[in-house]
Amino acid sequence: MKSLVIMLALVFVLSVSADEFLNQLQATLNQQRGSWTAAETSVSQMNAFEQESLCGLLPNIPDVEPVMEVSREELSRAYMLKDTPIKNQASCGSCYSFGASACYEGWKLNVAGQSFDLSEQYFMMKAKEIGPYGGCSGWYLDTSMNLLKNYGVPAESCCPYKAYEQACPSTCTPAYKISSWSSTTDLNTIKNALASGKPVYAGFAVYNDFSYYAGGVYRYTSGSLRGYHAVCIFGYDDTKQCFIVKNSWGTGWGCDAQGNGQASNKGYFLIGYDQMNNSVQFGTCFGGSFYINN
Repeated sequence: MKSLVIMLALVFVLSVSADEFLNQLQATLNQQRGSWTAAETSVSQMNAFEQESLCGLLPNIPDVEPVMEVSREELSRAYMLKDTPIKNQASCGSCYSFGASACYEGWKLNVAGQSFDLSEQYFMMKAKEIGPYGGCSGWYLDTSMNLLKNYGVPAESCCPYKAYEQACPSTCTPAYKISSWSSTTDLNTIKNALASGKPVYAGFAVYNDFSYYAGGVYRYTSGSLRGYHAVCIFGYDDTKQCFIVKNSWGTGWGCDAQGNGQASNKGYFLIGYDQMNNSVQFGTCFGGSFYINN
């Protein structure tokens, strides 16, 4: 009985602390006329351990191909690729598999007009087999692209996502592969790739305030580091000076592709270009941003 009382007291203290953080965050955003909105979300309601478990991007190991940059062309001021549905990685550090798979699916949809649904479960279990880590323990940006290139991934129907580590049937054929990929840390090269129908696989540092993101253009405001996260960029908007990014935290978090947090088709976020060059390191950490050539 005593332990139960202590546990309930601890939960109360943590919830009060979370409420205080949100109030302070909202006050800071109002005072600074911030570019985004903070509110309770499906992620902010998780405890710190659960939030950290969503951040499954690890510092890359030496496995990077030479950085290649395409020529800079005159681009439209805004561009948004066609996209596949938002998914939910749940409490598993498999964001790397969702980000890479989303980029493959988006690439096929926009360049070839073909609709695919890759198996993130197979992807993360293959990553665990290759090592180090993988599965729900997180993995790397560059090795994720090499998994698509060297091994391939089967369809979701062959091995549906479980949100925990479980092997796929041996009959699953990893039919979907790529031939080559490129990486960059250059803003215009990322935009050029997007304008060519190629979604961009990127990582960034996640701070506590990001869990409260509920629309607008995110810029780091306050809070401690939760970890690193992998996502897929699907568009950009020069008027708002931001990227449009597909997340893998379900539709109870974020906004639509226009930054509206009140929309029903949530699961995206907008993030400022200036977040490439601060502690968020959006699209510049761990080898930069990655896109499929063919």
